[in-house]
Amino acid sequence: MTEKRLADKRILMFSPAFFHYEDLIAEKMRELGAEVDFFDERSVTSSFSRGLVHITPAVFRAHTHKYYDSILNRVRSRNYDYILFVKCDMADEKVLKSFRRTFPKARMILLLWDSMRMIDGIEEKFRYFDRLLSFDRNDCMAHPELIFRPNFYTDDCDDISEKEVYDWSFCGTIHSDRLNVIRQIRAISQQRGYTYDLYPYLQSRQVYWLYRMTRKEFLNTTPEDFIYEKLTFDDSVKEMAKSRVIVDIEHPDQSGLTTRTLITVAMGKKLITTNEDTVNYDFYDPDMIWIIDRNNVEIPEEFMNKPNKKPSAEFYEKYSLRRWVLDVLGEEEE
Repeated sequence: MTEKRLADKRILMFSPAFFHYEDLIAEKMRELGAEVDFFDERSVTSSFSRGLVHITPAVFRAHTHKYYDSILNRVRSRNYDYILFVKCDMADEKVLKSFRRTFPKARMILLLWDSMRMIDGIEEKFRYFDRLLSFDRNDCMAHPELIFRPNFYTDDCDDISEKEVYDWSFCGTIHSDRLNVIRQIRAISQQRGYTYDLYPYLQSRQVYWLYRMTRKEFLNTTPEDFIYEKLTFDDSVKEMAKSRVIVDIEHPDQSGLTTRTLITVAMGKKLITTNEDTVNYDFYDPDMIWIIDRNNVEIPEEFMNKPNKKPSAEFYEKYSLRRWVLDVLGEEEE
């Protein structure tokens, strides 16, 4: 039976939709006894609009104010203990002031799931929060006010019983230089006879044609080279379970570890990653994690041939979703 560490707590949570991780977080909070009201942090959800948000969130300022005002009108009678914003790229200072004024007794928390340089104007928002956390170790070293909290693995991901049929796999959105890195790994695999499974996701065919016209690495591709249906979280983990090795390619402007990294370790599978900062984590094991140069990929056969192994019991406690929720809210400190 789960300990109800959050019994009688009320939480208002804002997060972008991201592979249903936000649903898993809210579900875990409820499992721990909390009442949770969840809303998308972004006031727009179409692929085109989300693309514009990355470039200039100010385009949607009036729409965003109206969106948050409607939420505030719906929940203003609630007596929240916590208000959690994940990323907070669209909620501007006007929005944060409104929630701070309406819920003066609530503990406002900001969690950054992107590096600061990828969220325009985020540092100016710090003053509205009582607690600041980031998954990016380098950001936390540069900004002492940030508490370092890496991501989590998901419950039961290490219990999936899919048969391993591939040597390696990649499942993710094709952004930045991911396509070039995948091509290099695929070339090595074809030389050595490695089997692999790719799920190269793009948001829409319109996005494909935009990339085809603006990015040279797409010149020799066709729309059929990509997949336009997003996998559910459960299906993506099942796909990972079918491979001995998982490939993770972080955005070049980030150094925080993806949730995929933690899930891979929890499943006892090898990880090939472009993220050089992985060596600074307590679970790093060179027998299980190989770091590649994204511009010159090399993968030793010795690494691929070594048997897989599970991490320590301490890993499963420290990086569990339960522990993550309590750490983010500051409940472990009380």
